[in-house]
Amino acid sequence: MSGRMADSALGHRLEELAASGWPPRESRRLGSWQLRANGGVTRRANSVLAAGPFPEGDWLEEAERFYRDRGLPPCFHVSDFSPPELDSLLAAADYEEAMHCLMLAASCREIINRAADFGLVCSAMAAEEGTEEFRFPGTGVILAPEVSEPWLDDFLRMEGFPELRREGYRSIFAAMPSPKAFVAIVDQGEPIGVATAVVEAGWAGISNVVVDPRHRRKRAAARMLLALAAWSAEAGAEGMYLQVLEKNAPALELYGKLGFAAVSGYHYRIGK
Repeated sequence: MSGRMADSALGHRLEELAASGWPPRESRRLGSWQLRANGGVTRRANSVLAAGPFPEGDWLEEAERFYRDRGLPPCFHVSDFSPPELDSLLAAADYEEAMHCLMLAASCREIINRAADFGLVCSAMAAEEGTEEFRFPGTGVILAPEVSEPWLDDFLRMEGFPELRREGYRSIFAAMPSPKAFVAIVDQGEPIGVATAVVEAGWAGISNVVVDPRHRRKRAAARMLLALAAWSAEAGAEGMYLQVLEKNAPALELYGKLGFAAVSGYHYRIGK
């Protein structure tokens, strides 16, 4: 994985698109910041997107009240585009640091070319009920325009998430702007990996890339990303972005091989 691109405008734009593509049940403006709540399901959808200058007034008290009223711990998404003093102020208020992540980006064309360089090519074909399928030798990647209960079943199982998270994820997936795709890679009739994508303003946001632990090291994630690059280009996107934990070395290695580079970083501060 190469170092970060020196393009703060791109990083800021992708942070905005990532927020738009992962809509919580409830959102409220606090100056240029965004208070987000989704019943506790996903850190991203239950945190303050603190991009831009400090709001006027007692921003910390207002944010804490917002989450207290909903039975949630106050949480701040602190990024390269947050006020420089924010992290130290939250640390002084006993907010714990968590989940250092990177925002990565690549062009759809580069992903397709890089995949071909190490032997991955696919062919597109129409499938049933408005879905699309991208064929690889021995496997197929199916993209559906809406979330289904079987897809949610596979997603929760592969992630190891409890059933109680289903409604929170369903709410996010249903509210995602279109065009969007709910992806499953199938090997001998069995789903072995899933992912999601949403295209907006010339960019495709990729999330929830997960492979069944029993089927890792079969290039399932790479095949899904290649299919998504082809689908995203058809849907009008020139580039793709995704977010990944800084410590996820296997994922970073794969994304680097496909041409992704880091454009920004962020972490969370969680109150008690």
